[in-house]
Amino acid sequence: MSKGAAWRVDTPLGPVLAHRDGDLWRARGIPYAEAARFERPSPVRPWRKPYDAATPAPVSPQAADGLTASISPDYTELLGIDERCQRVSVTWPDDAGDEPLPVVVWIHGGSFLTGAGDLEAYDPALLVREQRVVFVSVTYRLGLLGWFGDDDFAPANLGLLDILEALRWVRACVSSFGGDPTRITVMGQSAGGDAIAALLAVPEAQGLFRRAILQSAPLGIDDRRDGMHRTMRGVVAPVDPGMGLDEVYRAQEDIYRATKRHGLKGLMPFGPQWGRHPLPPESRRATETARASRVDLMVGHLSQEGIVVGAAIPAVGRAFRARVVGGSAQRAIAGPLQAVVYERPARAFVDAHRAAGGRAVHYVLGWKATGSPIADGHGMDMPVLLGDPDAWTQAPALVNESADRIRRVGAAVRQVWGDFARTGAVAPGSAAAASEWLRLS
Repeated sequence: MSKGAAWRVDTPLGPVLAHRDGDLWRARGIPYAEAARFERPSPVRPWRKPYDAATPAPVSPQAADGLTASISPDYTELLGIDERCQRVSVTWPDDAGDEPLPVVVWIHGGSFLTGAGDLEAYDPALLVREQRVVFVSVTYRLGLLGWFGDDDFAPANLGLLDILEALRWVRACVSSFGGDPTRITVMGQSAGGDAIAALLAVPEAQGLFRRAILQSAPLGIDDRRDGMHRTMRGVVAPVDPGMGLDEVYRAQEDIYRATKRHGLKGLMPFGPQWGRHPLPPESRRATETARASRVDLMVGHLSQEGIVVGAAIPAVGRAFRARVVGGSAQRAIAGPLQAVVYERPARAFVDAHRAAGGRAVHYVLGWKATGSPIADGHGMDMPVLLGDPDAWTQAPALVNESADRIRRVGAAVRQVWGDFARTGAVAPGSAAAASEWLRLS
């Protein structure tokens, strides 16, 4: 079919009907796997009739997240909730030539509890236009339905298995959209980065991506979690496979209340479970991760991550907000929290990767949003990478910032991300242009 308002893309699994969006093409909500509740995903079955990819992917069942809702109000209603949420959406430039473009696969964050690949806050339009990439966003199972199984009532790591299946889809199909299957970069923020860190230790994931960007992955709280998992199972076991979604949400709230006694780890109780398929035992984590030394890495965080982490801890959050001691409490507590959860683990991850023979870039991002109550805290990388700058100014943390400045800072940061996706390194000129906000080492 010739290019008009719609374009038929023939993939190995079946034809897809993409739709023009100005100078971009979008193919949204394409199934990459099939799975009933508490079942491992299977590759999607091929189809013959063109799949009309006009509708964004639905969200995995979740209670609406406040930060996300500030950018996209009623996002759960707009996108819809569906347990069978295993979908990808592809965006690429209209004027792409015959030479295959680098591919960026987006794994969203949200504490493995909220978020989705097709949220407005994650719109890749600017990154695709400026950096000439094919962008694939992944939606996967969350919370109790994706990250709670213990291989008794349900398999563990179902959300991770969803992501693994999505990467197999990308490798098989992305060339149909003009992407280069030999230049696939997996990019994830927060929980999404943590999932990528886990995938580096999964033998089945080897060869599915060439590069990886881990943004603000909470590597300092993602190990030695067996005790917390026992607490979680003690709270909600036995699980009724037929429980309604309201019961799922209540069980998740019960889990969060119960896991507070596990300290910082309790801030993100859901997540990969080591020693359960497809992950090796935690004792072999470093060895298996080192096998991924052929994957180029970029690992880093915001310059003031600890502010948001501290605010999430009730007693600390109250101290942060106190009129008299708020500022001094932030300075005294946020720095050590950042060092434990993000800073030291990211540096160690980079050093270990280099020691194994791999290439790695370490970064710290601090763009100093005007008047932001969370400064350069967790999540403030998103406005300068994805989404519409005008829409981002509606977020509570950015109401005093201008869309023009978000756009200007973002262009420099996106250039660095684009360099890495193309080559696994950052051009000196790009590093210099972003140096006011981005420290690379």
